[in-house]
Amino acid sequence: MSSQRNQGGIVRIKELAMHVKHKVNLLGVVLEFSIPRKSQGTDYVCVLKIVDDSQQSPELLVNIFTSSIDQLPRVLSPRDLILLKNVMIKKHQAELSAVFYKDSSSFALFDGNSGSNLLPYQSSPQRFEITEAEERRINVLRQWCVGFEFSSGSNDYLLSLKDISEHRYFDLVCKVFHVSYDDSKGLWMLFVWDGTDVPPLSIPGKLEDEEHNPLPLHIESSPLDLETLRNFFPVGTVLRVSTDRSYENFGRYFTATGKWVRIRNMSCQVSSGMWHGLLQSSSKIRLFSDNDNVVWDYMRRFRERISGGHGHMPIWTDPSSQFLTEVDWVNVASVTLMKIATQLQGNVRCCCIVRVVSIHPFQAEHYSSPNGSSEYTMKLTLEDPTARIHALLCGKEWVKFFGGSPPPDVLTKKIKMLLGMPEHEDGNDDTVRNPPWIKCFLHLKESDGGRNRVYYIRWTKLVTD
Repeated sequence: MSSQRNQGGIVRIKELAMHVKHKVNLLGVVLEFSIPRKSQGTDYVCVLKIVDDSQQSPELLVNIFTSSIDQLPRVLSPRDLILLKNVMIKKHQAELSAVFYKDSSSFALFDGNSGSNLLPYQSSPQRFEITEAEERRINVLRQWCVGFEFSSGSNDYLLSLKDISEHRYFDLVCKVFHVSYDDSKGLWMLFVWDGTDVPPLSIPGKLEDEEHNPLPLHIESSPLDLETLRNFFPVGTVLRVSTDRSYENFGRYFTATGKWVRIRNMSCQVSSGMWHGLLQSSSKIRLFSDNDNVVWDYMRRFRERISGGHGHMPIWTDPSSQFLTEVDWVNVASVTLMKIATQLQGNVRCCCIVRVVSIHPFQAEHYSSPNGSSEYTMKLTLEDPTARIHALLCGKEWVKFFGGSPPPDVLTKKIKMLLGMPEHEDGNDDTVRNPPWIKCFLHLKESDGGRNRVYYIRWTKLVTD
């Protein structure tokens, strides 16, 4: 009796070598998928990787072509099943794959949970009928999924956010907090997190540009609303990841918001001293459930981080670090800028570990008013791995911070130290700054029912000796 007859017309993946250049029916667990996009021709395309109880490695590649993007499969959850009918089996350099043709193939997607109904949540527009034998096979595969630990993918290209670098393709296991469309850039953007901090970057450009072209506070053209930001973890970098223009309908067909995923074949670039992730046309998504071992491992490491000695400190510092500053209260735990910006309310004070990436005005001569230091106001752009904000240093707190009212040459030296500038450079030069970490207290003041939030640096002194 043939394997097709044994499986009610369904061929197991392990037996596909006997069906090269023939059309068959397949049932598999979807482990990975690409986002639907326009092909190089007139069709739309997505790529799946599937397995079944006969073979989990290598995973079978399935190329699906349709005349409309709405006809491509949209996998909703980890371990969902796909029934593919009349797909062609091909072989290239000993690797098998299946091809779904828009005019003769069909598919149906099913919830992978054991005990779910046998109605597909999506199917091809062609008439799709499921036989009793196929229903039995679906139930068998669902039951098999219950006790099987699926692969999270190879570790060959896997990186954490703390290990990223420019112009390098890599995989990232992360949680997708949010997806939105950036109207100004005409691109979709994902906001992803893995519990670690991106590496600190040098800051290019001229300080004199701050007046008319200040450093942006975020990659996205407009800031996210506070309600959305409060859904992000306040510790660990939330990386902004942009799609390329081939993903014109990305947000409509991306089904992993709020879920853990593995993004395969992405890259990063630096923009205004901030990390910016990029999805490629060849990028793929692997879904995980919250109970998968890989997710448990990432969350375990995150819990160990925040409960250990680091707490909310950037991972690039530690409690024994020597900072350029001293604060009035030394035993106060630090919090992140994201925590302050999204979760704290009212007139509160917080200790933070940050870098000063810009100062305006930066010229020491600006701080020599004949009316005294009470009029001095300096705007500092602060950053940590979670956010950038503007903070003001004013009046008596300015005097405390800089140790009195130093002459211009001394003040210039202190400002350069704070910004990580070479001594021989001035703010008019197109140079690179490498700001050191400092510890400071921020005083948050709110007005207009919390809609206006102003941050002041207080109770902090710069130590240069």
